[in-house]
Amino acid sequence: MGLPICDVCLKSGILCQGCEAKLKSGEVTELELEISKVLYRLAEGKLGFKRAIDMGDVVIIITDRDQVGKLIGKGGKIVRTISRAIGKRVRVVGEDSDLKSVAEDVLAPARISGINIVYGKDGKEKFKIRVIKEDARRIPASLDVLNKIIKRLTGEETTIVVDEY
Repeated sequence: MGLPICDVCLKSGILCQGCEAKLKSGEVTELELEISKVLYRLAEGKLGFKRAIDMGDVVIIITDRDQVGKLIGKGGKIVRTISRAIGKRVRVVGEDSDLKSVAEDVLAPARISGINIVYGKDGKEKFKIRVIKEDARRIPASLDVLNKIIKRLTGEETTIVVDEY
């Protein structure tokens, strides 16, 4: 898996016609271009990602499931570098992951104690994601933002709560 921008453009700093067309058509965003530049500088094309989603104060980087750890880096070094470069917090999520995996990736370093299915009065299915009480201070963003991120990535309606016991 590679980057959305070709290596020649990242090396030279000038976009070729193909990459310029991707940027103009919206296939690649400015945010993805910035992240690509940082990753190319750090790993010389050895790391890649599929897409990036800007959720306000948090950016979600979507990559292959087996690449999540590599993209985060040892001790979170790569994610911290990307975060400094774009000026926003960064979360890395594996593509096509199930609800539990996405929730774990988005809520890390907070730990999940469980996920329950809750049925509303209208019969709709919602998921309640419970976070361990000791980890409440480790939740990376507001619960509303995190619920929106999970909904966008999985399509599932969720409510994140902190266990009381």
